[in-house]
Amino acid sequence: MLYAAHQPDLLPYSGFWYKMAKADVFDLKIWDQFVNRGYQRRVTMRGGLWTSLPLEPGSTTDSIFDKRVKPEAAQVLADCIVKRYSKKSHKKGMFWDERGDEVLEMVSSIRTDRLWQFNLELILFMRDKLGITTPIGLGQPVQEGLRGAEGLISAMQAWPGPHTYLSGTGARVYMGDCAEFTEKGISVVWSNHDPVVGDSILDVYFDHEDPLALVLREKTTPEERVEAS
Repeated sequence: MLYAAHQPDLLPYSGFWYKMAKADVFDLKIWDQFVNRGYQRRVTMRGGLWTSLPLEPGSTTDSIFDKRVKPEAAQVLADCIVKRYSKKSHKKGMFWDERGDEVLEMVSSIRTDRLWQFNLELILFMRDKLGITTPIGLGQPVQEGLRGAEGLISAMQAWPGPHTYLSGTGARVYMGDCAEFTEKGISVVWSNHDPVVGDSILDVYFDHEDPLALVLREKTTPEERVEAS
């Protein structure tokens, strides 16, 4: 089974969706530590402009599961999307007229106050719009004391094996030579995604007729593959 996992981020960039499309199952790690300057509550749109959800006050040690959004979160996100992609923006999305209303209606329909559920609804919506059919799981809580690769392996083993783990290249920082995975009989393969933009998936969705083709774009030359590794 090709397994991929990620935190439930806010409308994340195309590499998130590449892993989802390639995997047999995509696990959302809702029990991970919340990072205030991470991507669960914020995302860049249109050339690095930040969009952030307003959160209720909480502890710096809260898990993603425990974080709450303020009642105005959906409206804040909808307003930001309009500013970034509609005719009110400096660069209107080529497919805004065809797709904008449906995205705004979906955002406005969100009623939960839990951050992970808020993002999950957006993720499920975009998964369907992109034409990805990979099932999404909600990652198991990591055993006490396990961190990094060990914690990930613990969550992965809740699924029937044998496993192959599909990882983004940024994870090399804590995965190293993948020795922990090898010891457990888990193979690791690295994403070969070639992003056209590092901003939210909405940049791809509103600017391209076939956004899934951009999500699935891969590095093809030897030089590109070396850089990716």
